[in-house]
Amino acid sequence: MRILYLGDIVGEATLPVLKANLESLKREYKINLVLVNAENVSGGKGLIEKHYKQLKAMGVAGISMGNHTFSKSEIKDYMNEATICRPANYNTEYGKGYIYINYNNEKIALVNMLGRVFSNTPLDCPFKTMDRLLSEIMADHIIVDFHGDATSEKKAFFYDFSGRVDAVLGTHTHTQTADEQVYNNTCFISDMGMCGPYNSILGDDKESIIKRFRTGVYEPLKVSQDKEFIISGVVLDLGSKKTITRVLKKVNI
Repeated sequence: MRILYLGDIVGEATLPVLKANLESLKREYKINLVLVNAENVSGGKGLIEKHYKQLKAMGVAGISMGNHTFSKSEIKDYMNEATICRPANYNTEYGKGYIYINYNNEKIALVNMLGRVFSNTPLDCPFKTMDRLLSEIMADHIIVDFHGDATSEKKAFFYDFSGRVDAVLGTHTHTQTADEQVYNNTCFISDMGMCGPYNSILGDDKESIIKRFRTGVYEPLKVSQDKEFIISGVVLDLGSKKTITRVLKKVNI
């Protein structure tokens, strides 16, 4: 089974770019399933139902989130029935910490976890939360989207659960790392990167970010309007000997 997992999608303008390029990527890499992180789709923060439905119409099988899961409050109205997993170590009754995705005769569990390093959000321990989930998940494959700032926290989680899950894939920094590896037949990368405007700062408008750094004064951020886009992610081959391959593509509209 070959899975294309795309890193943080930034801004709704990225959705038609993905729609125009997804089928060619699937053919190129012989993809069976597509997964995405979508916590930054709607205006750069959160995911409204309209954009969720657009992702599903493209054939996206499963969606993971992160610290902006509830930035658009309407997600509470539809997420329980959606193929969305929010961070499992959130203390909330809304949504699911993992979802099941069926492909042929195999079941994949997609798990979302949120890192605690540099986070101001009250969270349960991701390590202890994963211990608990492993006692209840019944699946042929387990993929974890670890959404966090610290590469050390992601790497520690990977080594701790290597051999027990199929992949630990980092998101949140929007910058693809070159540290992909396989250990104990578990795939890892610190960050899959982002899908969004290329000439930007993590998907946001350059000038507003520069002004914030120069002045120290909070400035509202907005998604960049650049017309060149980047599509970043990984391809997982979940055969008997697992592999992970980085995907990085620049496109113009």
